[in-house]
Amino acid sequence: MYKLIGSKMKATQNLFNAYKNNIPIFQSVLDGNYEGVVLVDKESKPTWAVLQTPVGHHFVAGNPIKNEILEDILFNQILKTQEEKQLIVFSPSDDWQLLLESIFLPRKGFIVPRKIFSFSYESYCKVDNWQNKMPENAEMIITKEHCDPFCIKNEWVAKLMLEGVCLSICSAPMVGGGYAEIDIKTNPDFQKKGYGTLTALALIQQLIQQSLIPCWSSWPEKTASQAIAKKVGFLPQADVNAWVWDEHNCT
Repeated sequence: MYKLIGSKMKATQNLFNAYKNNIPIFQSVLDGNYEGVVLVDKESKPTWAVLQTPVGHHFVAGNPIKNEILEDILFNQILKTQEEKQLIVFSPSDDWQLLLESIFLPRKGFIVPRKIFSFSYESYCKVDNWQNKMPENAEMIITKEHCDPFCIKNEWVAKLMLEGVCLSICSAPMVGGGYAEIDIKTNPDFQKKGYGTLTALALIQQLIQQSLIPCWSSWPEKTASQAIAKKVGFLPQADVNAWVWDEHNCT
């Protein structure tokens, strides 16, 4: 087994092309924009790969491997390097899903359906310009800075500010392959006022100007995030199953 870092990770690109969702999350690692490593069977022309990100989202690709090999990689190698003892693993095929099931179920792991959205430029163009709905005396700051500690390069960020207070912040820390994954947070004291929607629209406008395709996904319980996605031009797609193991829920 080999661990690929830096530009050597691109040797696995063809294996990850099987994915049709979550593209900027793993592609940002392969493109060297986000921290991560790839474990493979051989350095040249690998037949399988396990991509590890620093936020607990991991991806398997290529030909399914032996149960004991994948179990060792996930629970004896990747998990031990993480501060948060949780695994979230995505796969591109039914064969990989069955393999993950055989590993996670005995450990009381479970499936969580990840909510996936695709960006519709046509739907986005029907939304009112965010500049027309700005709160009085508020300012939208769009810049490129380092917000995410795992992002190797500066990321695009939109902040809605009012008298020195950040009402909402929307960023794109994971960028790769021409795609950008959107992350959004709204100050709890200013939620349900439409500020998150305005900030998301401002960031999307900037991403489009940079020839990047905005991407949006969330966990089922993040209903506010899903509502904003639909408001700013994203269309719901089929859920994507992720296998999850967490020491607090699975032990």
